[in-house]
Amino acid sequence: MRRKGIRFNKHSVIVTWLISYISVLLVPVMISAILYAAAWHVVESEINRANESMLRQMEQAIDGNLAGIERLSLEISLNRRVAGFINAQQPLTDSDYYDLVSIAGDLRVYQVANDFIEQIYVYYKNSDTVLSAREHIDSRTLYGKLRVKDETSYEEWKAFFSKRYIQEYVPVTMRGDGEPVKAVMYAKSVTLDHTDQPGAVILFVIKDSKLLDNIAPANQASIAVVDKQNRLVASNGFDHHPAAPVYDRLSNKHGLLYETISGKKVAVSYTTSDSTGWKYVSMIPAELFDDKMKTMKLLIYSSIGLSLIVGGVVTFLFLRKNYNPISMLIRSLSVKSGISFDEGSNEYGYLEEALNTTFAEKEKIDQRLRRHRDAIRSHLFQSLLKGRLEQNVPVHESLAAHDIRLASPYFAVLLFHVDHYGKLDPSGYPDPRMGRLLHFIIMNVVEEVAGSRHQAFTTEMDDMLACIVNFGTAPDEEELQRIAAQVKSFLLDHFHIRLTAAISGIHQELYGIPRAYQETLEALEYRLVMGSGEIIRYGDLPGSDTAHPAGSYYYPLHVEQQLINFVKTGDNEKSSAMIDEIIGLNVTGASLSVPLAKCLMFDMISTLLKTMDEIGAGGKRDFLERVNPVERLTGCETMMEMQVQIREVLGEVCRLIQEERSQEQSNLLSQQVLSYIREHYNDENLNISMLGEAFGLTPSYLSKQFKAQTGQALLDVISMTRLEEAKRLLPDAKLSVAEIARKVGYADINTFNRIFKKFEGITPGKYREL
Repeated sequence: MRRKGIRFNKHSVIVTWLISYISVLLVPVMISAILYAAAWHVVESEINRANESMLRQMEQAIDGNLAGIERLSLEISLNRRVAGFINAQQPLTDSDYYDLVSIAGDLRVYQVANDFIEQIYVYYKNSDTVLSAREHIDSRTLYGKLRVKDETSYEEWKAFFSKRYIQEYVPVTMRGDGEPVKAVMYAKSVTLDHTDQPGAVILFVIKDSKLLDNIAPANQASIAVVDKQNRLVASNGFDHHPAAPVYDRLSNKHGLLYETISGKKVAVSYTTSDSTGWKYVSMIPAELFDDKMKTMKLLIYSSIGLSLIVGGVVTFLFLRKNYNPISMLIRSLSVKSGISFDEGSNEYGYLEEALNTTFAEKEKIDQRLRRHRDAIRSHLFQSLLKGRLEQNVPVHESLAAHDIRLASPYFAVLLFHVDHYGKLDPSGYPDPRMGRLLHFIIMNVVEEVAGSRHQAFTTEMDDMLACIVNFGTAPDEEELQRIAAQVKSFLLDHFHIRLTAAISGIHQELYGIPRAYQETLEALEYRLVMGSGEIIRYGDLPGSDTAHPAGSYYYPLHVEQQLINFVKTGDNEKSSAMIDEIIGLNVTGASLSVPLAKCLMFDMISTLLKTMDEIGAGGKRDFLERVNPVERLTGCETMMEMQVQIREVLGEVCRLIQEERSQEQSNLLSQQVLSYIREHYNDENLNISMLGEAFGLTPSYLSKQFKAQTGQALLDVISMTRLEEAKRLLPDAKLSVAEIARKVGYADINTFNRIFKKFEGITPGKYREL
């Protein structure tokens, strides 16, 4: 068989026929496969969408009810009778039993208010008393009623309540006269003013059936609720699936996965609650998918069989008529590669020549790749840091391709953030060329300092410099501190470049590098608290494994009240000093986490705004639009910058208050009342009624007018006037506190102590000591 001088043989024709046959079949088979996959995806999406809708409905219903219970727990903890019984001790007195009856009545009201709750218990640790709406028992009796597991001992059960603060959900089993019933217990500690007291715990018990009430699973689905400890909170139909997926396998917020459980393949849909972290899980048999796909399978198999028959006939007829594929290939190669095909020559020789030309082109491409080796190497390090290595390429092969030989299995990461560009650009905003030059300098300095004892690999990460340190000697965190300090010192001395360095912990194997990088990012975020130009170790952060966990910040109510009193008077100097003292107490020792630092600063801004509301300062809307304190804090990068902004806002608030105070001072009535108070503050009978009689006005009208003109309550002014005189007399050791109380108009020393502490934050005796 010859065509245009090209020699063909039988073998090549057969091979070409087979290739053509396969090529003809490839398209319909691919289309069939795509149709099958698309149909499967549609069926899967339909069932999964129905399950997700059902799970979201269940999540919203349960989370809504749980949120109501949490609000109710707060209301109960604030109940005066509930909190007041904490101090009771064994043996209980008649008065204590009377209080128990009152508390039980309150619990019945709370229980009736929420039909989602099966029972409410209050466990008082001090007196080993457990109280519900129906009965009064001790902790051992409650242990018999509520237990997590049958094998849980009384000591283990009681150890759960011995924690200082409890706020969590626990699956339990309710035991009574009938069969045991599965339930969920929400335990919430009553907040105490005095931390040395044992305290109390409020327990809400919700039956398993109440959680899944009115939730009807579809598609033969089994549903369940699983908490973070992989404990089954509630279930419907899971009794047939004892090997259900564990919590850790459901790693995303929501999704769909397939599991083989008890020898059967099932589809598992799940979603995660934002409020509790519970997983809402639905399992349906995979057989439902197969049933819906039977018709589609039949059509696809039929189309594939028809394609086999028609494709074979068409290919055979096509090849008998012409031998186009090889000729078209040669013709295409001759046009695109520029190599002409001589008539009469063998087509395979021509193909060999074309392949050799292609290999030569490949060699040229390899040379170009070698010129970009540094960029590719940097990309490898970025992938290591982010944990996004290609799955089909082993890590050791990627390292070998770049001639990287690891010295040890121990790694750490250093992250450098440029705070000021020094000599490269005094303005601190270099152009891109200066930025690249700066990164090049830092990378060389880091590799030079770390490379003396260890291997160091640097790369750019989001406008920062990251350095992977592979320890050549025994791993030591102090060595990382030395490297960061030398790099900072060198760049500061020679280029006036100021850096903030973040140091991770030490991790083993390459798969620990992404975790180390995340630790440096968390450490660098703490720059908000520490300020710029520091070396921040992940191990020193609050809440890390090597530091004391920080769960709150220091800003108690009496300190806030003192600040409010200073701001009310427009005293900018004392208010600023107090804010500096609060921030100093919280920052000292690096015990404040970044989220809590932000909360503290916004809390103090909130105090200033609340003070304006309390005194009825005018022009607050204009003040907020002009000063915009929230936007000021949001734009700050460090806590020191936030402190400066708070001072400026405080100055504006005090100035506004002083202006209004100066205008109000001109009001004759308020001045006369203030003068009368200063003259008669030592009179024990001085109150609003006495002032009303003195000025011929009703007490309510006089109080209202005085508040409108001065922004202060009349009783507060009387108390503050008396306290100013008391503070003047307290340093005199010759006078007792009781004598001073009588001199300033208080017949009862307890009343004097209470009011003094309310306004000054400390008792008179403590004030005298200070």
